[in-house]
Amino acid sequence: MNRELNEPASSPLFSGLGSDEIVRILAAAAERTFTGSEIIISPEEPASRFFLVTSGYVNYFVLTSHGEEILLRRMIPGDIFGLAAFLSRPMGYLGTAKPARLSKVLEWQRPPLLQFAEAYPRLLENAFRVSLHYIAGCARRHARRVSNTAAERLAIAIADLARRSGRVQPSGVEVEIKNEELASLADTTLFTASRVLKRWEREGTVSKSRGKVLLRCPEKLLS
Repeated sequence: MNRELNEPASSPLFSGLGSDEIVRILAAAAERTFTGSEIIISPEEPASRFFLVTSGYVNYFVLTSHGEEILLRRMIPGDIFGLAAFLSRPMGYLGTAKPARLSKVLEWQRPPLLQFAEAYPRLLENAFRVSLHYIAGCARRHARRVSNTAAERLAIAIADLARRSGRVQPSGVEVEIKNEELASLADTTLFTASRVLKRWEREGTVSKSRGKVLLRCPEKLLS
């Protein structure tokens, strides 16, 4: 089952805008479908496009000097990325966006996007607000990196994913995520993440299957 945004207008990007304004903005977007093997954007290209996720999941990451992927955020339906396209002076994207599975996005080219930002200042304000939200998340993550254990960071990462994108099942909340992606979100090694997940599985807190984590006892995990 794919997670979808049935009403793109419900995205925080359009908060406070009139229905006619939203219709005009959405009409200028192209719907794109990407498979898990495609790169949507990368830092090597100019920020000429802006995106809203409508279906699936998109991983936004940066590469270390050794080629290791550091996952910054799992984008879910309603999330936006490519915010540098709002700048009057072009620059490169800050990271790489790649779908975690078959995903759909709405894509705006930069020229009409700038026209909309000028015509509807609230759109630009919303984009700026989302940017600050992302920055605040990075700040909290950095603080956890120096003040929390790897297991605590892993628990917080799983709980956040469950809240944002989890599917409620009779036996718990299912999160679609790979071990290496969880490890990256928790700023720990794959070995440590796998070891902690196995311990939690023995304790009955989670159940692990290929590419998925079933969170059975959220309160126990966060305790």
